[in-house]
Amino acid sequence: MAKLVTPNQRCHQYVVGIDFGHGETSAAICPLEWNKSAGQRETHITDLDMDSSARKKVIPSAICRAQGGLYIGEEAFEHMSDNQGIRVCFKQKPTDISGEAESLMMDYMKAIYRRIRECDDRLKDGNHIVYIARPSGWIEEEAKELYREMALKVGIPLAGLTSESRAAIFYAKSPAVSFANEISRGAIVFDLGSSTLDFTYLSDTDKPIDYGYDLGASIIDKTIFNTMIKSNEKIQEFLSKYPEYEGSLLYKARKFKETAYGRKEDSPTKESFDLDSIIQETEPAYEEYGDTRVKLKISKLGDLNDCIEEHAKYLSKLKAALLDFKETKIKGKNLNGVFLTGGASRMNFIRPMIAETLSLPIDKVKIDNDNPSLTISRGIALLGATDAITSVLVQNLKGSLPQLIDENKILNPLIEKLGESISIAAWKQVESSCNYWIKFGKTTDRDELKEQVQKDIQKFQNGKLNRVVNDTFQSFVKDESEQIRKSMNEIISRYAPGREITMSNNLNLGNQQAITDSLNDMSSVIAAICDSISHIIADILWKALAAFLWGVFAIPYYVLKAIFTSDESKRKDKANDILDKKDEIVANVNVDIKRNLRGNSNFKNVVTKTLMDFFKEMIDSNLQKVIIPIE
Repeated sequence: MAKLVTPNQRCHQYVVGIDFGHGETSAAICPLEWNKSAGQRETHITDLDMDSSARKKVIPSAICRAQGGLYIGEEAFEHMSDNQGIRVCFKQKPTDISGEAESLMMDYMKAIYRRIRECDDRLKDGNHIVYIARPSGWIEEEAKELYREMALKVGIPLAGLTSESRAAIFYAKSPAVSFANEISRGAIVFDLGSSTLDFTYLSDTDKPIDYGYDLGASIIDKTIFNTMIKSNEKIQEFLSKYPEYEGSLLYKARKFKETAYGRKEDSPTKESFDLDSIIQETEPAYEEYGDTRVKLKISKLGDLNDCIEEHAKYLSKLKAALLDFKETKIKGKNLNGVFLTGGASRMNFIRPMIAETLSLPIDKVKIDNDNPSLTISRGIALLGATDAITSVLVQNLKGSLPQLIDENKILNPLIEKLGESISIAAWKQVESSCNYWIKFGKTTDRDELKEQVQKDIQKFQNGKLNRVVNDTFQSFVKDESEQIRKSMNEIISRYAPGREITMSNNLNLGNQQAITDSLNDMSSVIAAICDSISHIIADILWKALAAFLWGVFAIPYYVLKAIFTSDESKRKDKANDILDKKDEIVANVNVDIKRNLRGNSNFKNVVTKTLMDFFKEMIDSNLQKVIIPIE
């Protein structure tokens, strides 16, 4: 298991989020405002310059291995002589950390991280942690683990990994985008990258649902390459001799695509270049092919759409993926909007296709108009900062539980409540037994009353006692959970302001139904507490009652009533010897139960452990409702 960096409040000041995209790469930095509450945090995200000379925030995912070092982005196309070619769109699901593809990716990761460190002088050794995103389609744990190991192996201080679409959806919930209302009621992130199309569905009532399709926009690049560039016989000849230049030509196809989809739909797009723009003068291919000209042209954008549909069925496949996700992954779930991310999501046919296929108004299909190419890196930086802070807060909260369950704070008040509630409930059972005997007794013999009381108390111990303990516990835990609730809400507010936990006034543990609000799904835990200690309390109760009741039964009945006194009156008179001692018996039973519980180490151990587990589960279950998990 990869040993991730644990967020540390004492030394970590920043989170860096990196989107190692298949087609392009970006990164963002976010300060860790450890001591600020959610409402005070400014959450400034800074997009990092990935090409400092050109002040570019996004660079193509291209790498050139040369004797002089590793060159990335646009620089990769300037260093051809010392390597076997430029590599673009090389990111793939890892399968072997020693493999060639994985080695290339690690070189790229290393070079990107070095570039990040160079472009922001705030980043020092040990003062920051990094979170990275992965395609949503990489769902296998082995692939995720390898990806984490790759980042750590090249020196990245990795603290976590999450899917690209989850990073995007977290950014979409931020004030910068204002898509939170749609997400709370059910929304999709549509992440169209170079290699994959990834979906994430999220709502306030559902766990995130991720799924990916191999329908990245590089399919369009390859279609342009095959139909507009490689169709030239001279280019075919060139590539057969110098295949290492294919990556450069694919990049030219990609740039043409971006130019075309950045223009108005009815505008023509024309581009041309000579091969000497990708061949250095010192290369053998320069003299032979340097003056070969490549022309790229469409009269309108519809022509390009028709081309990619004819040759790759790309639009049809995108629509089929939308329908598949809707019908098989989120069938029956509410859908109130779609948030688009990834540079390719700006293509003109994307929004109308989504609106039509998912039956949504076009204004519910939203794109980050600032720069969708930066959505993932911004989202992972924000999510990473939130994860780092909340992980420390949760750790501190769980670490404080032993103090919160201190004997004086928890056990003694609990014992007080148990003693009072059990003694009162037991007395009501004794009172009920006496009244029943008065009315329905067959004799006036006090032994009959004793048998009636004994039988009913045993029933009480086997049935009602558990409910009394259960009800006492649920009331007590609700009251004592208030401090934990406040601490949890401080954490929850960092993920989802407005969704903080409130306590329910009417909890129902007796029916074993889920407790609403902050004690939701916890009834079985409290029931386990009751089951584990009810037999202890039953023994104490029986001994305590017997000590007083059987003493009363032993009192001789000296008063002889007149012959005309009814049997019911005689029974009532005898029962009153018990009923008149209500206050004394209840008080003594209360004292005896509390004394026995305080001296019972088994009881204390059971309650302490179960309450500890209860509060931990309470913390985890409530947080799981709102957090976007980091892997």
